[in-house]
Amino acid sequence: MKKIIYCLAILGTTFMGCEPNEDIYNNLDSVDNPGFDYIQAVETYVFTSEDYELFETELNEEEFFETQAQADQLIPGFLADKYPVWGEGSLVNVTYNLFDETTLEVLSTTETLSNINQVDGYLASNYETAENGTFVELTYNADVLSYELSEGDFEKIGNALSSSYPEAASSAANYSNFDRRSDRAAYWSDGMILEGINELLSGEYSAGQVVVVTFAIYDGGTNFSESFTVQYTGSGFSKLDVEVSAVTATEYTLGSSDYDTIGDALAASYPDPADNASSYGSFDVRDTSDNYWSDAMILEGLNVILPAATEGDIYAVTYKTYNGSVGTQTMTLLYTDGAYIANATIVEITTVVAKNDGDWEFPYVFTAKDYDAFGFNYPNFGSSSIYIIDIFLEGLYPFAKQGDVAMVQYDYYAGSASTKYGHSIFDGDKWTLTPDVIETSFQYGFEDGAWLPDNTIKYMLLDADVDLISSAFIDIYPGPADNVGYFGSFDRRSGSSNFWSDEMLLEAANVLLDARDPSAAEGQKYALNFVVYTGSTVIESKTVIKTGGVWLYKE
Repeated sequence: MKKIIYCLAILGTTFMGCEPNEDIYNNLDSVDNPGFDYIQAVETYVFTSEDYELFETELNEEEFFETQAQADQLIPGFLADKYPVWGEGSLVNVTYNLFDETTLEVLSTTETLSNINQVDGYLASNYETAENGTFVELTYNADVLSYELSEGDFEKIGNALSSSYPEAASSAANYSNFDRRSDRAAYWSDGMILEGINELLSGEYSAGQVVVVTFAIYDGGTNFSESFTVQYTGSGFSKLDVEVSAVTATEYTLGSSDYDTIGDALAASYPDPADNASSYGSFDVRDTSDNYWSDAMILEGLNVILPAATEGDIYAVTYKTYNGSVGTQTMTLLYTDGAYIANATIVEITTVVAKNDGDWEFPYVFTAKDYDAFGFNYPNFGSSSIYIIDIFLEGLYPFAKQGDVAMVQYDYYAGSASTKYGHSIFDGDKWTLTPDVIETSFQYGFEDGAWLPDNTIKYMLLDADVDLISSAFIDIYPGPADNVGYFGSFDRRSGSSNFWSDEMLLEAANVLLDARDPSAAEGQKYALNFVVYTGSTVIESKTVIKTGGVWLYKE
């Protein structure tokens, strides 16, 4: 029997502007017609109102699928009816409406990430598959800076908040402390103190930095001070649910002459990076660049320019970096044994970040103060007030350009209160919060006689992926692991002492995907492409599927 194959290029011409099956039905009475077998084709299809009506009982008369699982249950039967003569290898990319509330991915690491640039770098390497709009609850270690409120600081806070809290503000300005007696008119709540910290210190730190803010209090007893551990998000400080002992750090910001001094001192050791830092007044932190400055090299440079100090002194040094654009980072250093080392004041924190236009950032978190300003009786939005988010963003981002996206975190009440996450898009005139029902597309393929969701993700292993595998297996398969880490390719010569068998590659795939896509759903498929050595370097591909919580080769 003759098998007819429709290529993509042919489909693009044949099916444009007409019913995809029209020509087929004109020529075929059945699949048993002489000279024909099932047709292999590729198509796109958009669900219509009439299509949703076919499933009105299952969909509760709504024009959307309630879950991806429901779509995957109903759409294959729909495709079987619509394309009865399509066979093995056929693909249809179906566009439909899906209830898709944004949820949190949960990740953790023991790495120290002291600002949003370092968080971005970590997630770019370790969650490369994340799409724009993804929210991640990330647990990691962070350097801690310290700040103690002075008498002048209390006066500034009192002046800034005098109209909002007249008696409390006056008390703070006059007595240089926060009154913590809840039964007094001058009482300062946690929220009010956080407002004061924001009024005083916003813009003084880089996004992501963690600061222990110590301040004098009066509670009528024996307590004379308190500390808040806060994190600057770029739009303000949020209070972290951790306690850290405060340390006093001397702040130092590198000037242009400092980069010249470092460049001269390290020219012999790192000629290209040293020359670049001196010329541009920044450290190139792109690990693919010839001018790359590692953290260890930067520490070496800071030891050149910082003055000798007393044992135990701590410096918070801010410097410029370049990773495609110029930013700033702060390194906290401890002086010990005649040299500066990375500061040992580290705290584990958990924070929420979101991917926006390829970069990770902190979302705007609506505060109790915001809800009060909206005139709400309760600190949350509801179905009748959610529109206020978009109005609020107009004032928050007055210079927004068409296509800009704002990531937001807010509380919402629908029978019970819950935290929700989302993004709003600016069209040049107004902001529009992405609804929970969105238009999405998913690929379905005809396989083994039936239509099935085909969720294969094609993924080319990065250098960071190879490094991860090498480190993970260095004690299990020392030769192969060391070899792949050094050359960046998997040795597939069966007679080699560095040989990676199919079984070993599957082990590596499990370690890699559990790290890169820990929340992958059951049945998720990956087509992994990687460099191998067989006498010459070539690309090899292995397809794996998540089955029973582990990754197995797809037969």
